[in-house]
Amino acid sequence: MSDIYLYQTLHLAAGRTVRNLEAHIAVLDGASRRLFGRPYAPGAEALARRIAALATEERLPTRVSGFVRLELGPDGEERLSPAGVSLYAGYAFRSLTPSAAILNYDIPFSEAPTSVREATARWACHEAMRRGADIAVRCDRTGVLRESDNAPLLCATDRIVRIAPGLASVERQLATEAVRAAGLELREEPFGRDELPQLDELFFVDHRGVTALSHCDGQPLMTLLAERVAEALEGLFAKKERPFAKK
Repeated sequence: MSDIYLYQTLHLAAGRTVRNLEAHIAVLDGASRRLFGRPYAPGAEALARRIAALATEERLPTRVSGFVRLELGPDGEERLSPAGVSLYAGYAFRSLTPSAAILNYDIPFSEAPTSVREATARWACHEAMRRGADIAVRCDRTGVLRESDNAPLLCATDRIVRIAPGLASVERQLATEAVRAAGLELREEPFGRDELPQLDELFFVDHRGVTALSHCDGQPLMTLLAERVAEALEGLFAKKERPFAKK
């Protein structure tokens, strides 16, 4: 496959049931049409069977969640590969609470989930670690905080959660649905690095669940609302997947 590609990381509940598969397909289809000039229409059922076969072949455990990576090349070539196993069953509030450093950078060419975007995020993480932090928080040229660990970033202050406007993604949709399900006020509006001293929490949502930052540029942060959002996030799926829900 070409080193230029689109990608998504899929969450497999109980190591087998793919969550949000049609939404992931829609993201890849839209990006492929814009960037490659071709649609992506694998059929959700057929793709789910291929993913299940890979999960079985790789012996992903069924008591916890697993992850599968889907890459799509400019020529329409599709590649599936295992992307690790979770410590948890379902979306979780991750026990890891990393420290972050704010870095000023923009994504080259496109905000879509491309290999270029991913490489840029990896380099940002490398630079953050060089500065003594665990991961990077991306700050764009206008001063708006956008993401962390290549996932949409949210802030919380006084029970109000904000997320900056941005490109539609599965993770972004999950984040907004979970915040509302947690009974919190959600505002789609930018927040900047100059507001950092006034922020109570910073957290991001990705295929693993919710990760809260412990510090950002040395400022300590709380995790109370992030925990509520994580619980609400898993609650969106637990009833649908009752056989796979945690007991």
